[in-house]
Amino acid sequence: MAQSFTALGKGNGFPFCLTEVNVSDNAILSNAPTLEQTMNAYWNFKSATFGGATFEPGNEPKDLICSPDANVGSARSGDDSPNQGGEFTVRNSRPSIYYFGGVKYYRHGIKMSFGASNVSEENGGGRGSLLQIDYFSGLYIGTTPLYGYECIDETFGEPPDPPVIGKSAGERTESFTAVTIGGIPFVRRIFKSFGGSYYGDGVPCPARNYPAEPGTPTLNLHTY
Repeated sequence: MAQSFTALGKGNGFPFCLTEVNVSDNAILSNAPTLEQTMNAYWNFKSATFGGATFEPGNEPKDLICSPDANVGSARSGDDSPNQGGEFTVRNSRPSIYYFGGVKYYRHGIKMSFGASNVSEENGGGRGSLLQIDYFSGLYIGTTPLYGYECIDETFGEPPDPPVIGKSAGERTESFTAVTIGGIPFVRRIFKSFGGSYYGDGVPCPARNYPAEPGTPTLNLHTY
């Protein structure tokens, strides 16, 4: 249980003036936290865990009155090199504000990420895939271009009927979902990119070889 305290702050619920974030014209707003949720995420952040990465600053909430960045930092675990299982990152930073459509919104500073890739050589060619998962606050801008899975014949020679020498396939997808972790709203982004080519007679279309998706992060807040 955390020790109770009273803080007047800067008249905005925080011991500092919030930085205003510039917003791109093509940004999309989703699952923005309220002021109360943003204050809860800042003052009461205790620890966050994603995979093998845990960030636990060890401060009491009252410590933030004199040391506003006592709960700011990050932790990493794993290896993002191909075929090594991926890397987890957990970080906490100061909250911020932004204006979107003339309305004021808040963004908490908690973010959790996972990145991994797989690469293989086979059938005279190979396959490569990338998986990136991020949990963050408020705004996002989609990645372009995106396209679904498609497989085509690889040919070599002069038209009109060059011989088929293999198969190539690829895709690039992105999705955004509103989720709540520990009572704090997040946006979850899942980005996937795959490409592969096989060469030889009768080879199949290269199949996706994405790394496994990890479970949901956990967030612990101080209680009183």
